[in-house]
Amino acid sequence: MVADAPSSTPRLSVAAPCFNEAEGIAAVVAEWEAVLNAWPHASEIVLCNDGSTDGTREVLDRVCATVPRLRVVHNATNGGYGRALSCAIAATRGDYVATIDSDGQFDVADAIRLLETLERDGYDAMTGWRMGKKDSALRVAADRGMNLLVRVLFGTRLRDTNCAIKVVRGDVLRGLRIEARGYPTPTEICLRLEARGVRLGELGVTHRERAAGFSKLHPFRTAWSFLRFLVYLRMKLKLSRAGIIVEP
Repeated sequence: MVADAPSSTPRLSVAAPCFNEAEGIAAVVAEWEAVLNAWPHASEIVLCNDGSTDGTREVLDRVCATVPRLRVVHNATNGGYGRALSCAIAATRGDYVATIDSDGQFDVADAIRLLETLERDGYDAMTGWRMGKKDSALRVAADRGMNLLVRVLFGTRLRDTNCAIKVVRGDVLRGLRIEARGYPTPTEICLRLEARGVRLGELGVTHRERAAGFSKLHPFRTAWSFLRFLVYLRMKLKLSRAGIIVEP
């Protein structure tokens, strides 16, 4: 269910998945609201509450009453990061859509910088790369290794495909099929955009520690899942380029 929305088309939609973030989501939305309120263009925030069990729905219902630009999609059951992000994106109406995590690790002001760079330099999409990733040494090393693997397998020049914060033309992103359900989702978006010939740029963004709560990732299981998905996606894109299958 999506709340009623204003009739004007937003310049920017901020889309994010949200799962068991009751402890910190109100503060994160308040921060985003302050930034967007100071920006001289129409905007909206679209969150997908992906079957949270910790009271996130009730917190978001209260926040919606005080933040008119916030709209929330509620999934009855948890379907994973990728499905939740897809649901949020599908509910957006903006000329451009910014994807971002809802745990406070990214600054929505960076999404505005990405949009400004996109428009100035003639891109269709911009992705962030995390300057000084704030995480454990193990996760930082694993992330660098996985980014190297992505560059080798797909020939991309992007340095941080799995950075969650991106800005893409709304019609392009809403028309993109996202198959990943978890951690590989931001990388899949980048690789599918490049496969379609979308003009995609990259810009450094701030990365912060979580505002509240805890990460839902399990490092070794996540890495194994990521690797399997990369093999699957590489084969699928290769078959598509060969005309053997048709990507929607």
